[in-house]
Formats: sequence, C-alpha cells, structure tokens
Amino acid sequence: MPGTSAIEIEIGPGDGRFLYEAARARPEVLFVGLETRAGSVARARRRALPENARVLHLDARFVVESIVADESIDAYHVYFPDPWWKKRHAKRRLFTPAFADAIARTLRRGGALYLVTDVETRYREMLDALATTALRLEPWERSPDDPAQSSYERKYRAQKRGLYGARFVRGQL
Repeated sequence: MPGTSAIEIEIGPGDGRFLYEAARARPEVLFVGLETRAGSVARARRRALPENARVLHLDARFVVESIVADESIDAYHVYFPDPWWKKRHAKRRLFTPAFADAIARTLRRGGALYLVTDVETRYREMLDALATTALRLEPWERSPDDPAQSSYERKYRAQKRGLYGARFVRGQL
C-alpha cells in the first residue's frame, strides 16, 4: 500500500468500528483486523473500510505465532476479547504465555499492545501472561471521547461498566 510504513493489527475487530475510525484518522498507517467469525468479517467489510484498512478471516493466534515477522508490527489492539467463560473452553482464550511471547517478538521496538476488557478475571490472566515477556506495562487509560472505539466499548461505557485497560510497550533496546 503506497504511503504506509506503520502496521497495526486489531485482534477480533467485530463489526470493524475501531478499524474504520482509526484508519480514517491515520491514513498513513495500514490497519489489519484478524477475525475468526465469518459473520463479523462480513459486517466489518460492509462498513466500507478506508483504503488503509483490511479485515482478514484468520485465527490471530496462528497468524501472530507463525506468520508475522519479528519486529514488524507497530501496535496490536485487543479490545474486549471473548472471555470463554466455561472452564473447558479455557484453551480457547487468546492470552497464553506462547501468544504473549509472540506479541512481544513481533512488536517493533517502541511498539505497543493495547488491551481493554470488562472482565477483571481475564484482565488479570492477560497481565500474568504478559508479565514474563520483554514488554513493560505503562500507565494508560483510553479516552472516553476517542472516536476509535469498538462497539462493545461504546456500549459498556454507556452502561457505566468497569473497564480494565493496559498498554504494554516493547523497549527501545
């Protein structure tokens, strides 16, 4: 894509609202959404995404762990991942130690991982998985006025739900 040098990946873009708004606001960045649900991919694509945004029907864990090159991504965005409530579904949860290592390996130096969820238990599990990586936790709170919010974020903010967010940055050295 001409004119783009930065690449940011949203894992689980749902209906594509974040991708749409983020891509419109920052046309110099290529935004890629990785989504496993065919219906969500179709909804996101119907949103008429800007030229610098794509939604792919692929499993993010496989893509990040096996395909994405080392130090090639400027940012990952993970907003309201499926909590997989049942104990027998725990293996489907996104943030495993292997996935956290892959995120750290594929982020460029100075790159960031942004997380937001409404499920405190899953948030703590994500923090635990990321604690052993080369990423450092930095204070961060998503602005409620940011137009690039997922549908879930807009809905949960309107409901005044407690939200848990974090930003992890890969160091420069």
